[in-house]
Amino acid sequence: MRLIIACALVTLCLAEHHTDPLSDKQHFKGKEHDPKFDHEAFLGKDAAAEFDELTPEKSKERLGKLFPKMDSNDDGFIEENELKDHINFMQKRYVNNDVERTWKNYKAEKIVDGKITWPAYREMVYGHPTGDNQEISDQYKKMITRDEKRWAAADYDSSTTLDRTEYGCFMHPEDCEHMRDVVVGETVEDIDKNKDGYVDLEEYIGDMYRPEDYPELAGKEPDWVASEREMFKEHRDKDADGKLNQNEMRDWIMPIGFDHAEAEARHLMGISDDNKDGKLSRDEIIAHYDTFVGSQATDYGEQLQKHDPADL
Repeated sequence: MRLIIACALVTLCLAEHHTDPLSDKQHFKGKEHDPKFDHEAFLGKDAAAEFDELTPEKSKERLGKLFPKMDSNDDGFIEENELKDHINFMQKRYVNNDVERTWKNYKAEKIVDGKITWPAYREMVYGHPTGDNQEISDQYKKMITRDEKRWAAADYDSSTTLDRTEYGCFMHPEDCEHMRDVVVGETVEDIDKNKDGYVDLEEYIGDMYRPEDYPELAGKEPDWVASEREMFKEHRDKDADGKLNQNEMRDWIMPIGFDHAEAEARHLMGISDDNKDGKLSRDEIIAHYDTFVGSQATDYGEQLQKHDPADL
């Protein structure tokens, strides 16, 4: 039962909107940079809390030992392209490890000829291959319906079964071009509170701003909220009808041609390149360790948690 619940929760988390592979949080709120993005959003709150237990000295020491692995041309500096390549590598490794971990859970008894069927997956995750006469909560019903739609989209060869590659797309649809509409549809479903098939301004704002998260403001909206309202009206809502349709949502959350790793590398460079020479020295990276430990350059901070320096 623990495995069933764990797998279901993983599926729910993956089904959550904002499936940007680097983070599920807003990097900028209006024109205001969210300082928690590079730490908490990349690590997750639990992992970030664990990382916070490391002393700054230990964090800097481990980050310094990671530097040579990012310096692919061994010139003593990290250029933007090296940082981008490293972030891409970390992302691919994270996705592959995540998919492989769950794939192995099914392998012994559920995978036949390198493929897994929907009933086998459903039984493993939700406890029954078909759901006939099964009592489940409304939340689980929603999760199963969403999973079934995502399964069908991931089934690239329409065989009704998923091989390891297709299963990867099922688990991480943001990484597969043919799954873009699935990601957009799930995002709309999550944000669209009145279920009219669109995301209006208040739903858009409500997805990123909750007054209870800012008790110190006593109900007054942060300045960035006004900027986001303007962003919605001037840029997101291209047809000016007061709501975002599927195409407008796609342009927002999965813009064609946008390179997340490149954007993150540029962001890290902008913050850390103190002398503005277009490259980062070991000293510059260590000086900004609090930014890097939350970035994908350190595999969500996990590499800095390793006890054996040789593992770096």
